[in-house]
Amino acid sequence: MFETTAATTRIGLLVPSSNAVMEVEFYRSLPADITVHTSHIYRASAAVDAQSMTETGRNAAQTALSLSQTQLSLLVYGHTASSYVNGPAGDADIARMVGEAVGVPAMTTATAAVRCLRSVGAKRVWLAAPYPMGPTRSAADFLTAHGFEVVSVECLGVAHGPDLKHVPLQAAYEVGLRAAAKGEADALFMSGTGVHTMGVIGALEKALGKPVITANLAALWGALDHLGRADRFGFGESRLLEWQRAHGATS
Repeated sequence: MFETTAATTRIGLLVPSSNAVMEVEFYRSLPADITVHTSHIYRASAAVDAQSMTETGRNAAQTALSLSQTQLSLLVYGHTASSYVNGPAGDADIARMVGEAVGVPAMTTATAAVRCLRSVGAKRVWLAAPYPMGPTRSAADFLTAHGFEVVSVECLGVAHGPDLKHVPLQAAYEVGLRAAAKGEADALFMSGTGVHTMGVIGALEKALGKPVITANLAALWGALDHLGRADRFGFGESRLLEWQRAHGATS
């Protein structure tokens, strides 16, 4: 008589207080039986710099407690820049701390990006990011520490966190093209969960003929992979599953 209103699966998101994008891009992509529950991490400064990134990571576990009674299946830490600051070890610490705070499995978007790039066979990558060059270099160092060769680095230079949500799709598309214009690579990685990028993946993949992995796409895939549903899911205009099948891997 009545349609069910209870989702069978709940994903938690932890994002900085300025991020109004990641939740939206998740909801536009997820099936109706998976819901997203977001908590925003406070930080005193809105600057996109190492100090602010460190503060975000430091405040994450306390913020995660607000989701402790939501009965999540998975918690996703949705802030790549703060994962980069202290390298792979610091990224792993963030995942451990927020997972322990809520008592559920947790993953970071940065680690999901590494796994997603590997799943399409990428070894050499172009890197595009919305940040200033300092945090973008941290992203390159993070990828290098995970064994990737970063062929080129391009950024938009957005230095104020709340401005990230206003970056036009055209600007995201163009910074991706600029990164890919330098040298040969296996894939383009677009960092930053606070910028709309899902809408340019199809156009960039068509232009480049290579996989385009954005931070939010990687997190979405990583979450669905954890739930055992990634190989049965459509990722909009992304050809992710096609690239993975060509490489002979789905995780």
